[in-house]
Amino acid sequence: MSNMHKSIKFAVLSSVLAGSLAAGSIAAAFGETEPEGVSIRSFSLLDTASDVVGAADFTPEGNKDGHFKLELQLKQKTVIKSVVLRSTDSYGKDNSQGVWRTNRVTTGWLLGIKQDQNVVNPGFTKDLNTPVGEFQGNLTFDLYASNNGTIKETQYYVLEIETPQGTIVSKPIKYKSPWTAEGSTEPSGTAGTPSPAPSPTPTPSPTPSPTPEPTPSPQPAQEPQPSPSPSPSNGSNGSSGSGTNTGSNGPVATTDPKPAPGGNTQSNIHVLFKGNEIAFSGGKPIIKNGTTLVPFRKIFETLGFTVKWVGAKQQAIGTKEGLTIELTINSNTAKVNGQNVALDTPAQIVNGNTLIPLRFLAENSGYGVSFSSSGGITTIKIEEGSGTANPGSSNSGNSNSGNSNAGNSNSGNSNSGTTNPANDIAEPYVVKGYVRTKDGKPVPGAEVFADNTQYYDSNTIGVTDANGFYRIELPREGATYNMTADVTATFNGQTFTFHLESNPNKAFSGKDGAVRNFTMKGLTGQIFVYSWVTWELGRPDFKIEDLELTLTPIGKLMDGSDGETIVKKIGPVDGGLGIGDIPLGKYKATARWLPEGHDPYEMEIRLNFVGTWGESAEFEFNKPRTTVTSNYLAELEVRLPETEESSS
Repeated sequence: MSNMHKSIKFAVLSSVLAGSLAAGSIAAAFGETEPEGVSIRSFSLLDTASDVVGAADFTPEGNKDGHFKLELQLKQKTVIKSVVLRSTDSYGKDNSQGVWRTNRVTTGWLLGIKQDQNVVNPGFTKDLNTPVGEFQGNLTFDLYASNNGTIKETQYYVLEIETPQGTIVSKPIKYKSPWTAEGSTEPSGTAGTPSPAPSPTPTPSPTPSPTPEPTPSPQPAQEPQPSPSPSPSNGSNGSSGSGTNTGSNGPVATTDPKPAPGGNTQSNIHVLFKGNEIAFSGGKPIIKNGTTLVPFRKIFETLGFTVKWVGAKQQAIGTKEGLTIELTINSNTAKVNGQNVALDTPAQIVNGNTLIPLRFLAENSGYGVSFSSSGGITTIKIEEGSGTANPGSSNSGNSNSGNSNAGNSNSGNSNSGTTNPANDIAEPYVVKGYVRTKDGKPVPGAEVFADNTQYYDSNTIGVTDANGFYRIELPREGATYNMTADVTATFNGQTFTFHLESNPNKAFSGKDGAVRNFTMKGLTGQIFVYSWVTWELGRPDFKIEDLELTLTPIGKLMDGSDGETIVKKIGPVDGGLGIGDIPLGKYKATARWLPEGHDPYEMEIRLNFVGTWGESAEFEFNKPRTTVTSNYLAELEVRLPETEESSS
């Protein structure tokens, strides 16, 4: 019953899970080339109380519309070809709940637009050559989406604005959780309540382009020196400058950020380590693109590192027992114990001081980081024991990392992914935890299932955030749950899904809640080996355990490494005989028979019933053809060369 339950559940969800861990899968939702001088300043769903448009024109139809607000900045005259509103998940991936358009060849409901109460597009048109209009300046639009029954609080939405120069795509927003771009003000209307109609105003003049960020000097950076004076950093009031990640359960920006030149947000930022404020001299902490950057030497030394500055390479290197972290100026790749780690915001030189991403360093050193912001004061706390070391964590310090939302299935809503949950404390009607690799790296985009044991195929689903954390709010009903997780990756055009069990793997009561963590033990598969060797006079008895396979990687493996040559003898594996725990990738295989007391025999090899026999065979892993194993599988055949068989 349990296996049938899981197979049905995974089959239903396969379209949702496919590609969730593929490289750039999250970024793909925002991967269009953005037109220069066009930016979305804020985007929000205000209410569902209006009935202004129908499916095809500005005609009330008896269904309440979704009333959205868009604040747009166009630095020069720009033709808007079309505007498209999509219902999505929290990552911006379509979830087939509705698409509203101003025009398109494909079908859709009307997305009606008003500016200063004037109708911009009176009806739906399928003619792509008919633009919405030409605009310039700082603009405010009211958008009305004919309600097909899916506009609701649990839904996310993404807005696309197409111009001849490219398409700009908003981050996902949720009802009562407007998305605001860095440096912009919050929407003037309160999310969730109707806004007063804007009074007619003349068309605004274009806003001057911001001053470009100064390029760091190629000369060696000045190393920030520690100072005993405990003075907090000063600056204008503000908070994290990144857009609010909708649906976030974590700290978010509470005041309008005021960017400094170059897009930096200078605010009253206080960084505390184990309750004691860190005194930075020279350079001060800043927030840039939602990432907190701090002077490198002081933070390294506070966390117990020995610091080295390599001026020729412009590298800041910290070492302590068992851990080396390297950051290179203006590089979006850092190294943790020699492994490449992607950064959202790189280390950089600001006013002659070397600044590095705070959260990245702290979490890769085994500390937990929490953010709070109130009254223009941002407080960042680094605590020992509040988090687990994440060697290789790709998060570079978003102060409002937010949560990821996954849809619900039959029961309950799920809000997944706080950045820094208290993983050792259970909460009523909440299950939370993390998904990590066996070496501690976070796994973003993993699907986590809370399986209601009392109802068939009733699951509440969550998605891990950039730090590998998830948080699922359970229905308030008497039920018990089992936890599983799926991690999906794409490699060489194939999609691979790995099923994980929680630790501990036992049921829990919803009213008590639970903490359930998952460890992904490896991207591995196994090989079945079949032999075609018969006994001949004068030849030793063939034992398949005396067969040795040599596997040489071809190109990168699925985990991104170069891999290494594997030499193993045949033995029992799940469902047959072969070799197991092989990192997934493409290989060249050769085989030898090594009978005791005899010279080795070179064997011919081929894919199982595929191709011709030869000295080697190239193969990749696939889903098993039968139910004898659930591991990803390759199947090989071996035999003695025909000439030897013939001569025997």
